Amino acid sequence: MSLLPPKLLDTAKIMYVARDPRDVAVSSYHLAKLIKMINFQGDFKDFWNLFRRALFTQTPYFEHVKEAWEKREDPNMLFLFYEDLSKDLPASIRRVADFLGKQLNEEQMNRLCDHLSFENFKNNKSVNFEELRKLGVLANGETFIRKGKSGGWRAYFDDEMAQQAERWIEDNLRDTDLRFPHMKH
Repeated sequence: MSLLPPKLLDTAKIMYVARDPRDVAVSSYHLAKLIKMINFQGDFKDFWNLFRRALFTQTPYFEHVKEAWEKREDPNMLFLFYEDLSKDLPASIRRVADFLGKQLNEEQMNRLCDHLSFENFKNNKSVNFEELRKLGVLANGETFIRKGKSGGWRAYFDDEMAQQAERWIEDNLRDTDLRFPHMKH
């Protein structure tokens, strides 16, 4: 939020989506391998050590999440959790529509749910970055939209990394009431 124009919330609506930081690390790892200009060559453990210490792009993670969380009561801010979006898409669409002052009938809701389903989203040229692959910007073997699921971090973190993540999350949330709804705190 601090990188946005200071009075943006006075004139624009902002939707902020926070995600489990461990899943964000995995997603960022794949993005770092996908974009040729970044050209990350290490394994996930190497990436995790950079990510949690804020030594890689898209970090420090918690700084912007906490900034957005502090603004969540602003009438022009809608703070969402990715896990809630994927768990109940229709309810999330209703929240967004309400935030934007829009009413949706059943047909519109069904069309939006279909359009935003993971498979359709993954195949949507407007969001899947495949046009960049044609331009040579993306590496082969990786995709921008991969699985669309929460909790995938478990396949990447060993016990030591999971403990590091738990401490890192606790340390960063200590002085805030921000709690990720799917995490045990």
